[in-house]
Formats: sequence, C-alpha cells, structure tokens
Amino acid sequence: MKPRRLFLKQAAASGATLFFPSLSLAEAPKAKKKPIPLLLDTDIGTDVDDAFALALILASPELDLCGVTTVGTDPRTRALIVCRFLAAAGRSDIPVAAGAPPQPTEEIKKQGRYAHFAGDPRLRTPQPVKETAVEFLYQQLKTRQGEWTLLALGPLTNVARLLHEHPDCKAWLRRIVLMAGSVRIGYKGKAPPDIEWNVRCDIPAAQAVVTSGIPLVVAPLDATTMLKLGQIQRRQLFQAKTPLTEQVRMLYELWGEDTPTLYDPVAVTLCFREQFCTMETMRLEVDAKGWTRVVQGPANARVATAIRGEDFLKWYVERVTSFREKPPPKEPSKRRGKCHGEIFLSTDRPYR
Repeated sequence: MKPRRLFLKQAAASGATLFFPSLSLAEAPKAKKKPIPLLLDTDIGTDVDDAFALALILASPELDLCGVTTVGTDPRTRALIVCRFLAAAGRSDIPVAAGAPPQPTEEIKKQGRYAHFAGDPRLRTPQPVKETAVEFLYQQLKTRQGEWTLLALGPLTNVARLLHEHPDCKAWLRRIVLMAGSVRIGYKGKAPPDIEWNVRCDIPAAQAVVTSGIPLVVAPLDATTMLKLGQIQRRQLFQAKTPLTEQVRMLYELWGEDTPTLYDPVAVTLCFREQFCTMETMRLEVDAKGWTRVVQGPANARVATAIRGEDFLKWYVERVTSFREKPPPKEPSKRRGKCHGEIFLSTDRPYR
C-alpha cells in the first residue's frame, strides 16, 4: 500500500493574519482564559502525525480534552491505541469511543501493534466506552452547549454521521477545526492543489461537514505539507524521555519511516493559536471528485493558507518536551516489552 501522504520539498510560507472576529481565538496578553473544551476525532494508527497531534493536545494547557473518538479501518484498535497513550501520559480519565462500521479503509497493522504491547503491569489501561463514537459525541455535546470545539484529524465519517443523525447538535458546536483539503498548494509543496487524503477517504462526509453551516477552521495542505520533522528535531523530542514523548517515539518506531510530516499538529494549534499561520476567510466546497473549491458566497471557513514552518516546528518540540504532568508509574529499568512476539520499544535505541 502506498504511503498515506507524500513527503516532499518544503515550501516557504509567511504573511500577516486576517481576522475573522466571530471565530478568532488568537492569544492576547490579557487575563488567563479558561481552557477550550475539546472533542477529538482521529484516525490514529495510519499516518503517525496523529500521535504527534495527541501529544500536543495533552501538552497544551489552553485545551481541555474531554473525549476522543476514532475513525478508519478497525476503529476499536485505534481506540485502544488512544487508551494506552492517554494512560501512559497520566490522562486515563479521558474517555475514548470507537467509530461504528462501516468505516473508510485505512492502514492500521503497523501502529496497531502498540495497542497490544505488554507494558508495565502497574499501569492499568482503561477500555473504550461502550457507546459508538457518534452517540458518545452527542452525549458530550449536550453537557456544554455552545462551547465545544470539535477537532477532526481524519476522514469525516463520524462527524458527518453525527450531524446527520443528530442535527440538533449543530447549535451546540462553537466550531469544527479540520485537517483537510488543499486550496492552492498540493503534496509537493507548490501548485497545483491535490485531492487531500482525509477528503478522499470519504468525499460525501467531507461535503456534508463543509456545507453544515457550522463555522469551520481549516488546516489544509497549504499550511501543513511542508512541515517535516527532521532528524535533529526528532532527537530533541525523543531524548526528553518523558512518558508523553515515549509514547510518540513508540508509535513513530512502529510507523517505520524516517521523516514525519506534522499535518495534524497544525490543526491542533489552530484551536487556540493562529500566530504561526496566514489566515484567510473564504467559502469552501468539496466537489464530487474530492477537490476543495473556493467559491463565491458568504464565508464558511477560516483557512490557514501559509505557515512559518521553522518557527512552528521549534515551538512544537519545546512545548511537547516540557510537558511532565501526571506521569505514570516508573517502569522497571532496562525493561523491554513484547508485541506479538517481537522485542521493541526499548529506551536505549538510537533515534533516526
């Protein structure tokens, strides 16, 4: 199977921010704001950027992660990945729900082994809740109506079902933040745009979400495809050896490739900080083939169309390595775990 996304030459990006007052959450030097209540829908286990994104969420005090749902092939294994990740980072209090079939087809075998790793027996990993992703999201949205940010980092299958089966919940969402689409830039870091992966996996779902009437904040390829986390930055990240960075390292090793592209962490950041990106307001649609189109009409999205890549990557590494709250029980020294009979995930292996 071909890799989920292409990793190609970095494109330069810079520019001023255009303000969309009803949606902007840019930080200001005022009184400390309450954390933003956040629900995450993720296809963790396919590309590795979802793991980097989950780490950033947990390391960001601006966000209050209240639940996670999973989308894509074998959503339960994906949910187990999230459960183990959260437990190891000291956040087993966050509930996780798996999407119901049918789900879009996505690779899961490599990183899926993480879900069944026999780790420290003193670290109890909770199980996903019994509710489906859609029902879980609906029940959560009831509790703080009008306050929620829904962050979607994978195909939009679960989100579209939620809006179709429970249209009353639209009013309870403050906005949906997406890693999706391609406006002017494609996977090669330059024009022309491409059909982006999350949209391609479920085009009708993407169309339904974009036309839902809910305010959107979008991180397309234009502000993500150039974000390659190089060897020096990976070494800085993994040498921190915190419970959080160790989970990212394990999933990175199982992923089995060299240089990850941090698509999804940009969408995470747009939930609370826009200073790295050039933001534009526009009206987006998705056509029948999956192309993201800018059309005439009232704006429905605030879109990141460029990013200061080096500044973002430096900030990402510094923020995630500094997170050390609620560590799990210390693992026995030099212990190695097994996953389906394989020895892996040691803490003394070299970083690529």
